[in-house]
Amino acid sequence: MIAIRNQLQKDVFTPQEERLLGLLFVWKAGKKRKNCILCAAVSTDRPYQTSLVKFKKADKGSVYKQVTWWSFEDLLLVDGKNPNKEAPEFDLQFDKVYRWIASSSGEKNAFMSCLLKLNRRYLHNRIKFVNISAHILEEEEEEEEVGVYQELTPKEAIDIEKLIEQFDQSISNAEAFAEKMTKDLHVLDEENIRSIIVSEKQVTEMMELIDMGLVEVNHIENTLQTYEELLQSVKEQMDHIHQSNYLLQVIDSNQQKLLEQVTFLVVSKKHQHALRNGDLSKPAGVQACIAAVEALNNCMNVKLLPGHRKMQSVAEQLIKCESLRQHFESRFIRHINNMFVLQGADQNITLTQESGDLILPNHRFYHEELLPYTPLMAWLKTSNPAIFTDLSKVYTDNIRKLYERQIKEFFDLVKFKLTGTKEGMRFSKYVCLLNQVLAELEPMCIAEEEFITKFFMMNEDRSSETVTRKMMSEIFSTLEADLKGFVNLCDKINPSNSLHLLVTVSQRALTVQDGGPCSFLKSTLGNILVQVKRNFDKCIYAFCKQIEEAKVPKKIRVVILPFVVEFDEFLNVAESIFKNTDRRGNLDKAYNKVIAAVFASVKNIASMNLKKPPDVVIMENFHHIFCCLSKMKIISLEDKKKEAYQQYTEHCNLYVTKYLGQPLEKLNNFFDGVKARISQGVKEDEVSYQLAFSKQELRKVIEKYQGKEVKKALENLYKKVTKHLSEEENLLQVVWRTMQGEFVRQYKEFEDMIARCYPGSGITMNFTVEDILQYFSDITKSN
Repeated sequence: MIAIRNQLQKDVFTPQEERLLGLLFVWKAGKKRKNCILCAAVSTDRPYQTSLVKFKKADKGSVYKQVTWWSFEDLLLVDGKNPNKEAPEFDLQFDKVYRWIASSSGEKNAFMSCLLKLNRRYLHNRIKFVNISAHILEEEEEEEEVGVYQELTPKEAIDIEKLIEQFDQSISNAEAFAEKMTKDLHVLDEENIRSIIVSEKQVTEMMELIDMGLVEVNHIENTLQTYEELLQSVKEQMDHIHQSNYLLQVIDSNQQKLLEQVTFLVVSKKHQHALRNGDLSKPAGVQACIAAVEALNNCMNVKLLPGHRKMQSVAEQLIKCESLRQHFESRFIRHINNMFVLQGADQNITLTQESGDLILPNHRFYHEELLPYTPLMAWLKTSNPAIFTDLSKVYTDNIRKLYERQIKEFFDLVKFKLTGTKEGMRFSKYVCLLNQVLAELEPMCIAEEEFITKFFMMNEDRSSETVTRKMMSEIFSTLEADLKGFVNLCDKINPSNSLHLLVTVSQRALTVQDGGPCSFLKSTLGNILVQVKRNFDKCIYAFCKQIEEAKVPKKIRVVILPFVVEFDEFLNVAESIFKNTDRRGNLDKAYNKVIAAVFASVKNIASMNLKKPPDVVIMENFHHIFCCLSKMKIISLEDKKKEAYQQYTEHCNLYVTKYLGQPLEKLNNFFDGVKARISQGVKEDEVSYQLAFSKQELRKVIEKYQGKEVKKALENLYKKVTKHLSEEENLLQVVWRTMQGEFVRQYKEFEDMIARCYPGSGITMNFTVEDILQYFSDITKSN
């Protein structure tokens, strides 16, 4: 520690002209032990500055880095935690409490003692110390008592030096010296008394002078009082003059302000002419009216005090402005109302059906004709909100008639294209037609909503959006119904169209959501999307119902069930439609419903009395489904693909097990009886003593199955399997190889039973495994 102390003094404190008085190794309480050094230092120059510094050793080398510095004057409290027990914990409270743990209790006590001394010498015990060990406090008190003394003043020190200098020799007799000092004191006291008696006359003279001074002061005070009264009257006169000047300035300022405000109430003759006679049908006249309305609005919005309205000129000017406002308001309302009516009754812009093109008329001309009047509509909205609201209703009622007529003609042509052609339309034609319909309706709705927002000053707040949506709903009151009719007609012509419609309408709705703030179009397409989703669900439900109610005539030889083929086609069509779309989730749910119905119906129809074994029907149809799902690679149907493969494998094994037992039927029955005896407790080597299962009976059964008979039975089995299986699925060789493996397994099982139950009998089968493999190979090659 001494080496570290010397290093810190040399490297840190000496350059800063400070002296290191104490240091302590500590770490923070409640955290991982990371040693740091807490140092107490004092400056070497006056005024003395004390401080506490925390150092931390650098990662590399033996250099110590300063982390935190506190002024000793900021220390509020030192808590030793436990005065009765030696413990390394202690707290220092600055702006917050720092909890430390010292490396040892002894080092902690030494550091506490250092802090106590600093507090006594430099801060006059201003810092509070609590829970400090008793022996530390006692040591500090002893040092304090020893150090208490009363220092002589400089004058006392000089007097004592002079007194001692009077004696050449050292003072050897203290009593004689004391007596000498007492006599000198008596002499001084007598001299003091004489000086007091002599100064009594001087005191009397001083008192007389003081009395004369008091009389003179009283005279001066009276004179000052007279002057003050004179100055007070002058001050009152000056205050009155100042008040009069201030009132004159106020009157002058008020007159100037009143003149300015009255000037603003004057509307120029040019603006008056525009308000009374301006031509609202021409652009120049509209611009003149806009400027005049702004001037009139400025005049009428001038802030007047209540006293101004009592002035006759102001009252007359206000009445004149109000008259101009009412006159122009009636002219403008009549003009804009006529424009709304004429636009709604316009018969020139209609849908041309002869051309056969689905193109809606453009209303941009109408909008451009009305937009110049927007500033006047803004003025009317502020001036007369009730009339403004009535005008918006007039516009809505008239323009709705125009849109209803055009949209009706448009959808009549759409229905003609859907139902008027003799030949059926492909799916792509329906999609193209729907895209064309939406491509015409979307810009029309967007343009109309943008015009309403600008012309009728709809802000972006919620109330304005509500008003805009209401106006759009009234203008296009039949649009949603016409779109739903179009969607339902497509669904009626072919329910599968709902797949195309779902994807197309969904994409359009997303495009509108991302494209702009057309709330009406978003709402309308959202409602149409709901209807299309319902049609889609209805289509899937009808398809599932058709599959569940499917029946196959008993006279017809079943190959692959019709609804399985339809399911294959449905997957191909749906995947081509929903590829890379956002409606994949709806299709996956539909897949699960349809394939569940397919699985159930396959098993249901297989259980009917058909010309094929049920296991063959299930095996072939599930094999077809498995191949279809493997080819399509649909992630959501992976579990169903595994289930289809499991059903196919399971029923293939059942079919093989059932029909393979027929070529060696009696041998199978014999060994089934042997197994039954063994299960009843008969030992394997005692089975041959059973009469029904003796060696003679076994030889008789084996004799019936010569190689030729076995091969002939296998040939008959092959023919039957060929008859059962269809060529479309190409499962004949798969089933035949499975039968071969099962036959070999049974043969080996029979040989094992003979070896265990009839040991040493010499009984063997009339053919070998090689013979069986050759039989199967010959039958396959011959066919």
